Amino acid sequence: MSRRGLGDRWLAGESVDGVGFAQHARVSLVAGPRLGARGTVLLLLAVDPEPVYLIGLDSGGDVRARQSALRALTG
Repeated sequence: MSRRGLGDRWLAGESVDGVGFAQHARVSLVAGPRLGARGTVLLLLAVDPEPVYLIGLDSGGDVRARQSALRALTG
């Protein structure tokens, strides 16, 4: 049986306990200096103590964001 890491499992589309966003999920930032910015989840950078993601911003560039600073965009 393969022992892949959490990041590999996440990239393969598997659910990871405590991780709320999948790769390519559309999100908005609801806290921090980029409040209101929108973007796409690119990578899961950390899991503990709280998931941290690399977000590709619609306005250009990337930002690291904690899961609690993100909200899913629908529609």
